[in-house]
Amino acid sequence: MTVGKEDRLDRLSRAWSETRTDMDISPWQVWGRITRINDIFLARLSRVLNQHSLSYSELQTLGALIVSGPPYEAKPNAISRHNLLTSGGMTNVLTRMERKGLILRRKDKNDGRGVIVSVTPLGLETFDAVITKENEIEHRLLGDINDKEREVVASILRKILLSIDEEE
Repeated sequence: MTVGKEDRLDRLSRAWSETRTDMDISPWQVWGRITRINDIFLARLSRVLNQHSLSYSELQTLGALIVSGPPYEAKPNAISRHNLLTSGGMTNVLTRMERKGLILRRKDKNDGRGVIVSVTPLGLETFDAVITKENEIEHRLLGDINDKEREVVASILRKILLSIDEEE
């Protein structure tokens, strides 16, 4: 806790610990803050996404294609693994994105039933605009902690994630 300051989790935790003296609520101090931070981040990112008529899944899809490197294309199943979407969910996202002109789908020459998804120039431009704003939001939200503190937080969160994420 910052010296002299309490956040809502401190107040709620105190109330719960007085109400449930039989329960160790210390994990909630972590999970509650992770959840609250995520909610704040997503609310701010949503404003940027809305300005570009983009959903979070669409941003992730563009990111999956762009992180694959030039020529920024992939099969839908590779994208869905990156986005953690079902094949049906991925198809819906790709259909919306194609209508918006962000991606193109073409038949895979090596697989008669397969499709290759590629980013259009509009998709690249949109992704660049949004990801730049997202990075600004991330820096602004972490503005009160220094680089060393960021490393410590990232390290602790990595340790938690590695211990609970079944995909790792």
